[in-house]
Parts: sequence; C-alpha cells; structure tokens
Amino acid sequence: MKENPLTPLPPSRGGNGVPATDSATGRREAALVPASGTPFPRREGGRGVRGPWNDNLTGWLFALPHLILFTVFLLVPVVYGFYISLHRWHILTKIQPFVGFANYQAALADDIFWLALRNTLYFVVLVVPLGNLVSLLLALGLANVKRFSTIYKVSYYLPVVISIAVVAVLWRWLYNTQVGLLNLYLKAAVDGLRGLGLPLAGFEPIPWLANPSWVMPSIALMSIWWGAGGNMVLYLAGLGAIPDDYYEAARIDGANGWQQFRAITWPLLRPTVLFCLVISVLGSFQIFGQSYVLFAPGSGPARSGLTLALYMYLQGFNQYEIGYGAAIAYLLFAIVLVLTAVQFRLFSKREDYTPR
Repeated sequence: MKENPLTPLPPSRGGNGVPATDSATGRREAALVPASGTPFPRREGGRGVRGPWNDNLTGWLFALPHLILFTVFLLVPVVYGFYISLHRWHILTKIQPFVGFANYQAALADDIFWLALRNTLYFVVLVVPLGNLVSLLLALGLANVKRFSTIYKVSYYLPVVISIAVVAVLWRWLYNTQVGLLNLYLKAAVDGLRGLGLPLAGFEPIPWLANPSWVMPSIALMSIWWGAGGNMVLYLAGLGAIPDDYYEAARIDGANGWQQFRAITWPLLRPTVLFCLVISVLGSFQIFGQSYVLFAPGSGPARSGLTLALYMYLQGFNQYEIGYGAAIAYLLFAIVLVLTAVQFRLFSKREDYTPR
C-alpha cells in the first residue's frame, strides 16, 4: 500500500496531559505534516510570513513621492539658500567669494534692516491679536445661527480667496484721501453726530497712505479684512468639537454666557487658538504683497511701509545682492522660530474634560 505523504499529527497535549483544543471552536487541533514529521511553515492569509523589512519597504514606497517633492522643492532650496547667504553672491558676477557670516553681521548693522524689522513687528502686533479676536467673534456669532448660516459663512470667507493684489488695489481706492469711501463714510458719521448736537469739530480727511503714522494701521486694517475668514473657519471647527452636554450642564447650574465661555469654551478651544496664533504670526511676518502693491518699492512715505520680506526682495532682486537677501531671510526665519517656540510654551497646556 502506497504511503500517504500527508499524515495528521497526533493531538497536542497541554501541561496536564489533555489534548489541546481550539478556543474558538472547542475542537481538537490536528495539523497536516509531511511523512518526514517536519511541519509545513505556517501561512497567514495565503501570502506567507512577512518580515519587518517588507513592511518598512512598503511604507517607504508609499512615502517616496512626497519625500522626493519635499527634498527637491523644500529641503534642497533651504540648504542651498543658507549656502548662498555665506557668500558675497551678486547675480551679475561670475565669482561668489565665501564670506562666512559677514552678510549676517552687515544686516545686523544696517539701519534699514532694523527699520523694516520694527515696521514688521508693529504690523504683527496689530494684526495677530485683533485679527484673531475678529475671527473668534465671527465664529461665536455664526455658531448659533441656524438660518442662512452657510450664506453668512461663505460671505465672510470670500475675501480669503481673493488675490492680495486685487485686495490692495481695491483698498487703495477706499483709502483715497479725497474720494475714498472710508473718508466719505467717516465724514458722514461725524456730520450726523454734529447734527444731533454733539460738540464735535469738522472732519478732516485722513491721509491713510500719505502719513507715515497711518501707513501701517492702514495695511493692518486691510489685512484683517482679508484674512479674518480663514481663522473664522478654524474657530468654527473648534467650537463644533466641544460637546453640547457641557453647556447644558452649565446652564442647569445657572452659568451665564460669559461664565460658560470662560470655563468651557476658552479652555477647550486652546489648541485651536494656538494653531491660529502660530499661523497668524507666520503669515504676518511674511507680509509682502500689501506693501509692494500699495507703495513704490521705496517703500511708502519715510519707508513706513517697508517690511523685512519686502526688504529681502529689494536687496535680492533689485540690488542683485542675493547673498545679503538670503541672510535677511534666515534672520527672519530665526525670529519667527523663537516666537513660535514662545507661543507653544504659553498655549501648550491642554484641558481634559473626559469623564473618569
């Protein structure tokens, strides 16, 4: 009689001598093995055993397209830009000598650099807190709107999708000293209050873009209008993630609206606030289009509209001092990095309201 190459193994026994059983079916196990007695390797899902190397290779293959784009379009330019900042790199010369950190020393000794930094910080101080406050107020108001809420959200978000060049041209007309709508509305408001008997002086048109004292507030007001809708959407998402049960319990305990905001909304909205602040600071320090479109490359009366990003552009592409412009860019990066770390330090605490 011909021997069968596959013979069942005898039932395996546990520590007490009882044959082992399958925990799911309660039936005893029996494995097919060759006649030699050596079991076949266990196969999972019909594909065999996969080692950690195969799993890692699959993950790297999925990430490879993004890694290529990240390396070519971000990592290499960042490293090469820093390399350029260490050279006296003029676009019209064939030789770019290595100067070390001389470009950085020259920037720190440049009065115009400090003027541009002061203007940029002034813009950040105006835009970041006021812009986030406006966005948060819009989100709080729209969170309770039931009818036509989508129309309101789209209306407030619409300026975000408009090009900054279009926004700057539009607001240049609004800021016109003689025929701008902003001065006309202010004059009408003052005349109306005087008509009610209030002792107000006659309205003098405000030179929004001609007076150095008004230049940066004008740019900030335009930027807040332009970007408030973006953070508003983020705050709406953060508010929507807060369970309604917390507010219902607070109302039962007699808490008013302000108490609910202080004890529930603000603590649970802290991660969203941190994200919006970081994004706002990053965007505000990179202000470029507003000043470039509103003013000549000069930039503005008494250089009151000159910012670090614009000064970097003027040095690199108007004066062709690529190395000096790159040094300004990395100084700007260092400043933003420090401020971002401070924000994470101040707002990294998270509130946990999970029931225990």
